[in-house]
Amino acid sequence: MRRSRFRTGTILLAAAALVPAAALTATARPAESAAKPPAKPFVEGTKTVAAYDYDNAIRERIAVDVPKTDNDANGVTDQITVDIIRPGEAAAAGIDVPVIIQASPYYAGDPRNYFDDKGIRQIYGSWLDNYFVPRGYAVAFVDMPGTHRSTGCTDVGGDYEVLGTKAVIDWLNNRVPGYNPDGSKAKADWSTGKAGMIGTSWNGTIANSVASTGVRGLETIVPIAAISSWYDYTRSFGVPFYDAYMEFLYDYVSNDKEPRCVEHNAEVEADSDTPTGSYSKFWDPRNYNLDASKVRASVFAIHGLDDENVKTRHFGEWWEEIAKRNVPRKIFLHQGVHLDGFSFRDAYVDQLHPWFDYWLQGLKNNVMKQPQATIMREDGSYTTEARWPAAGVKQTKLKLSKSANAKAGGLSIAAASSDPVSFTGTSAPSQDSVVLDPTATRPDRAVFLSDELERAVRISGTGKVSVRLKSNKVASGIKARIVDYGTETRFSNVTNVPNTSVCWGDGNELDKGCYAQTQVNTRVSDAAVVIRTLADVGHYKTLNRKEYLQSNKWYDLSFELNADDIVFKAGHRLGLVLTVESDNPSTPFTGATLTLDPTHSSLTLPLTGYTAALDTAGSPQARVAADSLAQPEPETNPRKLMEQMVETSR
Repeated sequence: MRRSRFRTGTILLAAAALVPAAALTATARPAESAAKPPAKPFVEGTKTVAAYDYDNAIRERIAVDVPKTDNDANGVTDQITVDIIRPGEAAAAGIDVPVIIQASPYYAGDPRNYFDDKGIRQIYGSWLDNYFVPRGYAVAFVDMPGTHRSTGCTDVGGDYEVLGTKAVIDWLNNRVPGYNPDGSKAKADWSTGKAGMIGTSWNGTIANSVASTGVRGLETIVPIAAISSWYDYTRSFGVPFYDAYMEFLYDYVSNDKEPRCVEHNAEVEADSDTPTGSYSKFWDPRNYNLDASKVRASVFAIHGLDDENVKTRHFGEWWEEIAKRNVPRKIFLHQGVHLDGFSFRDAYVDQLHPWFDYWLQGLKNNVMKQPQATIMREDGSYTTEARWPAAGVKQTKLKLSKSANAKAGGLSIAAASSDPVSFTGTSAPSQDSVVLDPTATRPDRAVFLSDELERAVRISGTGKVSVRLKSNKVASGIKARIVDYGTETRFSNVTNVPNTSVCWGDGNELDKGCYAQTQVNTRVSDAAVVIRTLADVGHYKTLNRKEYLQSNKWYDLSFELNADDIVFKAGHRLGLVLTVESDNPSTPFTGATLTLDPTHSSLTLPLTGYTAALDTAGSPQARVAADSLAQPEPETNPRKLMEQMVETSR
């Protein structure tokens, strides 16, 4: 019954990023020579080149112990399964190589993961091993604890999951034992001990988490669309996105081989406290931002600015924490949704390749002298920044006003008015269409508009909403949408085209395998919802405790917006649209009316550019045309989300 409840459709969190590896044949390594280290034919100057034949690669499977850990309570030390592909010619010549690791909970469900008649796993379509193994790297695909062929219980981001995956790096550095399929000891005496981790979604999340342990030997991570806090993945400022979400995630990836894991699943859901949505100590091990001070690895973060699965607050918070510690870092922001960086093949690989060469091969290229940030703009072009957030950004406080003669509220640096604004929600969540025709009178929203911008204005970083509210019900949520109002030809979201996966086998290493075809369209748009953030009014004091609201009592609530980097062009208007939402999906919600005091409310945005149009409150607006949305409504069904995300990973 557990299975039928949670596995009736394909599912959430995305993206076992491209594909795992093959397995099981190993070649003995010749004895070390006392002579000087051999030359590396895969190095030309400050760059690695394809010098080895991928078809001659060694493929082996190793089981790595997780010392003093038996979290499935079966009396046997937990083990992590690792499939390794490494250059055979390097092994024959006695050349040690670094390792690129992609750990994942998803390998059991990959349809390209099959076994030949000898029981050897055969996988095709991974560009990582096709590209990097000929260039003097080993690539390792890791089944995370409690998933596929690894033992123990999964933990949805907790200590079991993190320390179990960390053990692989410890094995590469001879700190924990590993075993061949025949039970004999396996040593990574072919490895330099240097490792990098890469992956999309949960695969990238485990890179963040292992880096937060400070494990020695992990030199760099490339988290793509990755989670930095599981509380912020499953909730938004006290509002859970779905009921029993942690149980849903656990059940999908768990191999469920031991009764203890079934019990542990129920414990994880209970301890996550969905009924209140509050933060507790349960979330601390799953909040990697708390351990950013331990990070030794460099970080190359990649994220889609339209990602509504792993929302942009994840890279924003992680980036802010590692920046405080001066962690070496780069960032690549694109206009897509929940995608692997390979969707933007040339720009992505051109940066990733020298990044790994510098941090894993020790080649003195100029990758760290290049601009820190690469950003895909709304028209599909790329810009670079020496630092991110952009230079010159100032946290700018915009005040809210409601004039009796205006059709919508004002949004400006000028003084706010004292007229209250009321808006009402129902049991159904609002849709993005609520932002259309912003100067029309509607009871289900509060709209605040800037004047037309004389010149471009840019948001770069993380903003904040502060509101003074009272509610006619004991509980309510509120959603803030930041909207770009203006008619434009826009670069659309990059999305996978259903049922159009293409396979290829000729050409260079980037052109081997299968990948879901993508499309890029342009469209004329009137309203673009660029940021969406939800909060529970009942958590106005702290996320650690939910309070019931008293009628006609004013409450002050502040919450951060999801991070973004967006340019509002000249002639556009910047808009804030507020709506009433359910505070919790596990309890009935019949709707509520919120009354907002504009005088004690504001929108603070990290702005740069010509902001003079925001200096004064606008005159009463004539109709502002906004009859269509610039992008589709984000998917909210977790099973459909997973269909999209798993398809993206192939």
